[in-house]
Amino acid sequence: MMSALITVFSLILGDAAVGDGVTRHFFSTILEKLKYGFSLNLGNTGVTCLFEGQPDHLVPSSSQFLIESDLFLVAGRMLGHSFLHGGPCLAGLSRAFVHVLLQGSQDTATLQLEDCPDVDIRETINLLSGQSPLNEDQSSKVLDLCLSWDLPGPTEENRRWLYERLLSHAVLGRRVRQIKQLKRGLKDTCVWPRLTERKDVVFFPKESEDSCTPEMLLSHISCPRESDDEDDEEYSADIKERITGYLKQFIETASSKDLKTFCSSGSDGSRWRKIWLWKL
Repeated sequence: MMSALITVFSLILGDAAVGDGVTRHFFSTILEKLKYGFSLNLGNTGVTCLFEGQPDHLVPSSSQFLIESDLFLVAGRMLGHSFLHGGPCLAGLSRAFVHVLLQGSQDTATLQLEDCPDVDIRETINLLSGQSPLNEDQSSKVLDLCLSWDLPGPTEENRRWLYERLLSHAVLGRRVRQIKQLKRGLKDTCVWPRLTERKDVVFFPKESEDSCTPEMLLSHISCPRESDDEDDEEYSADIKERITGYLKQFIETASSKDLKTFCSSGSDGSRWRKIWLWKL
């Protein structure tokens, strides 16, 4: 039945066994690992993430082990090769981080509180965003954070300035080495000139721009016609019609993440098989 699914439907984005299909699957897998983590047990964790935070506010991890291992240099090369070979881009990065990475200044980066991936630090910085006086406990938290980053303690006069400085350091200041490594990796693959000279090139799209909708996927699927495969008597018209209905129902009800995973399925059909067995 699995072979029937592959026989009946063909994605016109490329062959799933040779050529473009293999390339697409390879780079889709690479970008998935970059975004959601590698199966490396570092620091007693099942998954090691190179990027952390929430969608559209992702920034590189501040892990010293990852930095000293030059893994962000490797990540930059992965991104460059994926771009050169028509693979997917890394979506969901912080706009402020992308601005600085592509030769922008930290002073001109538009930061958002959500760009800070550490929830505890974010909550402490947020204490300075309002006008209400800080109580003793709040003031102590802010002061401890300021001293750890060689900044003066909070006063009524420097409150807004301190908020911006703390947020800038939390998002960008702690990631200077990661930025340098990513740049080196991109330069090693020779895509750097194109990124800096061509402002119209979308290399780090927003998560919303990278979404996959049922309409987008259905428009790239060729459904069988009665005239197709006239010599193929292995599957009846009824079976083909059932397959059509099952696949369309899955596409119309699946999440954007599941649809993107479906599109990047390998030649072994493992992810397609999950969908098919779920229906049967």
